[in-house]
Amino acid sequence: MKKKMLSILIGVSVLAATLAGCGQKPASTESAPSAPAAETPAASAESAPAETAQQTSGGGKTTVQFWHCMSGTNGDLINQMVSDFNSSQDEVEVVATFQGSYAEAAAKAEQAIFAGNAPDILQVAQDNVGRLAVNGAFADLLPFMQKDGFDDKDFVDAFVNDAYYDGKLVVVPFGRSAQILHINKTVLDEMGCEIPTTWEELKDVANKCTVIENGETKRYGLSVPFDQWEFFALIQQAGGKFFNEDATALGCIDDGTAKEAFSFMKDLQDSGALYYNDPANDQDNQMFTSGMAAMTINSSGAITSRRDTIGDSFEYVVAPLVKGKIASMPTGGNGFGILAASKEQEAAWKFVKWFIEDEKGGLAFVIGSGYLPFTKTMAQSDAIQQLWKESDNYKIAYDALADGDDSYRIANLTPVIAEFRTCIQAIMLDNQDIDESLKTFSDSVDVILND
Repeated sequence: MKKKMLSILIGVSVLAATLAGCGQKPASTESAPSAPAAETPAASAESAPAETAQQTSGGGKTTVQFWHCMSGTNGDLINQMVSDFNSSQDEVEVVATFQGSYAEAAAKAEQAIFAGNAPDILQVAQDNVGRLAVNGAFADLLPFMQKDGFDDKDFVDAFVNDAYYDGKLVVVPFGRSAQILHINKTVLDEMGCEIPTTWEELKDVANKCTVIENGETKRYGLSVPFDQWEFFALIQQAGGKFFNEDATALGCIDDGTAKEAFSFMKDLQDSGALYYNDPANDQDNQMFTSGMAAMTINSSGAITSRRDTIGDSFEYVVAPLVKGKIASMPTGGNGFGILAASKEQEAAWKFVKWFIEDEKGGLAFVIGSGYLPFTKTMAQSDAIQQLWKESDNYKIAYDALADGDDSYRIANLTPVIAEFRTCIQAIMLDNQDIDESLKTFSDSVDVILND
């Protein structure tokens, strides 16, 4: 059965890589801010072949191959972290290779595992963890942690629940984030609006902050990137669960919460207050930083880049996502896993252990990128406490994790997300009927989950 599933996944992986190569935006659960052109990695960085055969470097160090998905500023931070680790000791040499988007890296890893030349460490989006773990792709990290006296309870609760698979800790949280409301407070103040805390308040504020002159929209009250992440949140806030209890169907269809979520967004769109971005040209980041949108729903990982771009143009603040029937928020981001196929697991663990505890590792990445602390010890560190004193935005995002819920993450999530994005496109951009689109989506998912 596992061989059959692996074959199916490899087929999906090849298709995903093909689509990515044709310019289709890869599915993710986090809409990262668009990087400036100067930060886009050179083509050779993505296409550079990774030397996945295990070897000992000329200096006597054991070589560890590390595939990652970060470009631009975050890619520079990854490279600096790897350089600092390599300089810190004389036993292990980590070779970092950029492998494209999360979806592309997962697809390449599946193919490399099948071909017998997998890397030692893989940076993987949380949505793809189950996809790989179901076939035993990852080593269990708990024995390594226990041997070195690490307590897995030190990981931030909202970030570690989806890091386990079948009782094993298969990834260590790394670049993790919260979904939050980004706000141009200058505009809200000018319009006499308070920061919204409920669905109805969000709708009211978005409409009040929208400016339309002679039929042309000068400013939208709300911009939302094309992604499934926001709809996971709305469904949860409406009191629903994306899947039913045994993950054999879409629970959110039967309980009506998917329709509630889409109806809410369509009401905002129909009133002219919402700009819903096209996946082929997602302008959410530019719209917010330029003042074309008073609010956006996006990752906390965008805080630093948006702050730097906005400067003194307006007062930039963030807030937790608004509440529906309940407060709920899916987290985002990625983790690092050591592959079970690696022949250098001990050497790979030395790097993982280092970035968990060394200030030049994960902490330096968090400070430089705007992602959130992934251990409780890190959150209490002097560096993070100072960062929070300098800007409430980071602390607000961290505190929002109290409402984190990632119960939708199942092993077979990847093809479901592909169908969900088709449904989102139909409703939000092609103006198709909500009920008919959800029925088509539900039928497709039934085949995926029960075939």
